Amino acid sequence: MQRPERAHPIERRVVLVGAGNAHLLFVRRWGMQPLPGVAVALVSDTPTIPYSAMIPGFIAGEYRRDEVTIDLVRLCPSTGVRLISEPITGIDTTTRKVHFSNRPPLGYDILSLGLGSIPVHQPGTDRIRWSFSLRPLGTLLHQLDLLEEHLQKSTKPFRFVVVGGGASGCELALAISKRFSGYPEFELSLLHAGIRLLLNFPTRAVQRFEEALGAGGIAIRLNARVLGVDGNELLLERGERVPCDGVLWATDPSPPAVLRESGLAVDAHGFLLVRETLQTMSDPGVCGTGDCVAFPAYPDLTRNGVMAVRQGRLLFDNIAALLNGQQPRAFRPPKLWLSLLNTANGAAVACYGPLATSGRWARRLKDRIDRRWMGMFAVPPPTPDPPDVLMRCGGCGSKVPGDVLANVLKRLDVLDDPRILMGCKAGEDAAVFRTGSDHSVEVQTVDYFKSFVDDPFLFGRVAALHAVSDLYAMNARPFAALAIATIPYARGSIQADQLSELLAGASSTFRQLGVVLAGGHTTEGAELALGFSVTGHADPKRLFRKDGLRPGDVLILTKPLGTGALLAAWMRGYCRAKWFAEAVRAMLIPNRDAAAAFDAAEVSGCTDVTGFGLAGHLLEMLDASKVSARLDSKAVPVLSGFAEVVAGGIVSTLHEGNARSGCRVVGSVSLPGWLFDPQTSGGLLAGVRPERVSKVLQQLHGTGTLDAVAIGEVIATGSDSSVIRIG
Repeated sequence: MQRPERAHPIERRVVLVGAGNAHLLFVRRWGMQPLPGVAVALVSDTPTIPYSAMIPGFIAGEYRRDEVTIDLVRLCPSTGVRLISEPITGIDTTTRKVHFSNRPPLGYDILSLGLGSIPVHQPGTDRIRWSFSLRPLGTLLHQLDLLEEHLQKSTKPFRFVVVGGGASGCELALAISKRFSGYPEFELSLLHAGIRLLLNFPTRAVQRFEEALGAGGIAIRLNARVLGVDGNELLLERGERVPCDGVLWATDPSPPAVLRESGLAVDAHGFLLVRETLQTMSDPGVCGTGDCVAFPAYPDLTRNGVMAVRQGRLLFDNIAALLNGQQPRAFRPPKLWLSLLNTANGAAVACYGPLATSGRWARRLKDRIDRRWMGMFAVPPPTPDPPDVLMRCGGCGSKVPGDVLANVLKRLDVLDDPRILMGCKAGEDAAVFRTGSDHSVEVQTVDYFKSFVDDPFLFGRVAALHAVSDLYAMNARPFAALAIATIPYARGSIQADQLSELLAGASSTFRQLGVVLAGGHTTEGAELALGFSVTGHADPKRLFRKDGLRPGDVLILTKPLGTGALLAAWMRGYCRAKWFAEAVRAMLIPNRDAAAAFDAAEVSGCTDVTGFGLAGHLLEMLDASKVSARLDSKAVPVLSGFAEVVAGGIVSTLHEGNARSGCRVVGSVSLPGWLFDPQTSGGLLAGVRPERVSKVLQQLHGTGTLDAVAIGEVIATGSDSSVIRIG
């Protein structure tokens, strides 16, 4: 799959809520056949999706976690689909918006709902410590990990009950039994409300599962409908009580509550009513697929992955038809289909209509089919960009290289003004102006870059933090900001929504820091971009300077490095969800508390590490202070995934320009890439007297700057030129 290039103004928006099979197929098709003038967003509770058909095999120890997980953070950028990893709180079909709890609503022209289903729970479930729900699958897997940790430490018997004897309940009972079979005090039983297991499957399939369950020592109880929970006991309809220490609810599916609250037409159970065209009965601009829907035309339709895949193959074509004013086609469920169920003993049960058989061959067939499905959503390693289509980085990776900027500034004929204490000739992080008071100066900075992600809200949050960082790097207190925003060409209402998301993100950051967004300017352009002019006040006697380093100072860095390469990898669909989440977490940490800690320690020199990388910004300080530095490469904090993406040939477009300063780094044959990686919303770098280091780090860690660490020391320079010695 290749990331589609945006060549047309956005006129319409398609929003997919839920990352089930049907929507995954839509995303894949979109990567191959994007429609001009249309933007697609996928909303998912989580950034990774375990594949349900392989989960029993994973629990039984037959697969690695990455083999059964679809990484949406990799998939979506590679297909040109925007990913929003947040649960929705509501749907407003009147204003055509999807609502969230912590971000602005998302507008749509066509909405598709694939929210799945959740098992029915009985009252009192939360009173059992180890009470698990079949869905969401990611939560189930995490809870099973915690249970295993508990079993490893406990010597007491543990009675685990699976409630529900459908396909999922039977497969998971066998898988869990196999996983925990090494714990002699672990007992598992299966309760089912019906008179037989696997109600919609052939009798021979039921027999094979009964044999497998019996061989695994799993007790089966039929006609055992659970009505409630009392302490550590399940209350059955016939008055019996079943002791349990843990329970997995694999009962009949129920729809998410948000559907009933949406105002869309639902059936008596709350499932979304849809026509054969997948459009809802009450709103032709809203579609539905998968386990959350009900078809009046097919009242007995089975809810399973096979049906969702069939619907997914149709969904893309029907939405394309709706966008083009054409008639969508009708969904026709198959009369017969192949089902393959894992028995966790090296075999599988194969069913086709009334026929059923089992064997190891069926397990091998299931494995091939499942791996082929996962392969459809695998993102291949990136290949180098041709020179004429080079992907330019956003964020601070889009800055002009430092040597270019320095040469231009030298040629400028800048007026002198006694009111300007520090201007562009000073080489500091911000300009400093007299205010008429001996106790305060005004500090100003300006920042502007194009977006490095496709989420305007997140971009606004990070851009605001990045802009105020220069003031914190000089120990100033920002109080006001002016914005300048470039919004991509689009229909007016779409531009309004983008601007709203962008400024809402920035405002949330500024509110957190006590900064007022006082005004700004907007313009249209080819790419989303945002910048701020930020004003603050400072005590002139307590300003941090770049020229304040002294030999013996310990260098403390407050954030890990690596955002430049990781954001470049994200653009190419090569940044894993875990790596991206860690990078975002680091970028969203304000430098305010770090500046306060350095102020209390009366640091001798400080800057923030941004576009010119650690080497570039450290050399600015060393040159201004006429000293050198020694770095401990093992102490430098680096974000997860950085080494892997750089080894794969991915670096920021600013990396090469930054690396020109490598001639001033000595002591290592191969210089580490993190020296030259441009940082977006990077940390502060300060020189601290040795006797104050422990207290400073303690204060930094106590206020949430957990990655702060000493990375080296300032040393006397042995020549006319400052250098960085690294070991």
